[in-house]
Amino acid sequence: MTQLNRLLKVWQVSSAAFCYFLFGLGALIVGIFFRLLSPLPFIPAAKRQHMIRWSVHKGCLTFIRIMRFFGLIRYSFDVNSMKQARTGHIVIANHPSLIDVVLLLAVNEQMCCFVKSAVWESIFTGAVVRQAGYIPNNAEQVLPMAAAKLKAGENILIFPEGTRTKEDNVIRFKRGAANMAVAVNAAILPIVIECNPRALKKGDKWYNIPSGGPKFKLVSKNLITLEDCIDTSLPRPKQYRQLTSYLESYYERQLVAVSDTNIPLKNKN
Repeated sequence: MTQLNRLLKVWQVSSAAFCYFLFGLGALIVGIFFRLLSPLPFIPAAKRQHMIRWSVHKGCLTFIRIMRFFGLIRYSFDVNSMKQARTGHIVIANHPSLIDVVLLLAVNEQMCCFVKSAVWESIFTGAVVRQAGYIPNNAEQVLPMAAAKLKAGENILIFPEGTRTKEDNVIRFKRGAANMAVAVNAAILPIVIECNPRALKKGDKWYNIPSGGPKFKLVSKNLITLEDCIDTSLPRPKQYRQLTSYLESYYERQLVAVSDTNIPLKNKN
């Protein structure tokens, strides 16, 4: 490695550390601010939740803009169908990288998420995700909690893979999203995320970023209703399997189509 390459690597790692530090600091400040507001009776819980989700959205948007400024990532968004879709549906996405949820929250002001126990308990993010009305993925009543939010008109983000896509790039969906969709007859809005070259994969260090930054492209597709893809007269366990298989095949086709499309990437937002 030449001296120039070493200097570039030091700059990249330092920039990434700075960005993640700002992200954690921002989450902590937002959490403290809204925790101080929580006892005030003139701010209803629903209003506070809306304010926190808007703050999370703006924080995520600022974070990816800073990462782009330092040359750590590039991105483009084609998510008109997400913004125009009705409420009370499930948003699903493939999961190639560590920052996929940040990208999605950066383009959607109001969305409910499942969060890992580490995020739920974190000093930086715990207060924020609780007051935002997010759902801990280790809760005993995950499905009823999610069903109640969907019936109330909220949109819920799920990564059906459950974790980041493995090195072989094969899509392997778990049944959680299908179970939820069938249980409440919710429409599904698929988001296709392309990351080229693959970066921030499972097992990668947070600072292991390709030179020039990976290119992220988010594309939202049309809503999928259960009647579009499965036999809803079947017993629920068979519906779960059918829908999971359908969604896996759907994403396999979409990712092949995206990979074969050579469109110049334009930065937006």
